Amino acid sequence: MGLTFRSGDYIRHVSFGGRTIKDGEAAAIWNVNGVHKQIIGPKRKWMYNSTIRFLTRHKAESHQYIRVAHRNGNVQYIYGPSELYMNPALHDSVEVYDGIKLKSNSECIIVYGKKSSHCQEGITESFDKVVSTAVLASDTDTTEATESKISINHPYETITKKREIRGPSFFTFRK
Repeated sequence: MGLTFRSGDYIRHVSFGGRTIKDGEAAAIWNVNGVHKQIIGPKRKWMYNSTIRFLTRHKAESHQYIRVAHRNGNVQYIYGPSELYMNPALHDSVEVYDGIKLKSNSECIIVYGKKSSHCQEGITESFDKVVSTAVLASDTDTTEATESKISINHPYETITKKREIRGPSFFTFRK
């Protein structure tokens, strides 16, 4: 047992023996029958003819969020502060993103909600996309408002709602 934490790069076949999963580590273990079990440390695990893979830890601070793509196709957003171990038996991908922080009431974001017009009857796929962000001129500053635009080009999408988010606040994308 070493002093460093192991991550997703550590994969071993264990004929007979034990492994210690330290506090702050997690592991996925497949037994001889192929049954999966996730262990979160601290724990000592004895194995026979098993495969062990240590899991990579993903952490989101209070200004971040975690996007989890599950193997069944669902996408989940977990807002920080939070942590998650990327388990290949359960997740396709786990990514940590920063949110957009609006520091003062002179900043705003314009968000357009979209839904696909090319989906099945009764099923809508909606998501938020920042189309333009604007920094408004404050009382003490005489400069004009600056604006940056992000173009959205998708043949099947139509705009359904427009939302303006003003600071001070914190914005994260949601699906």
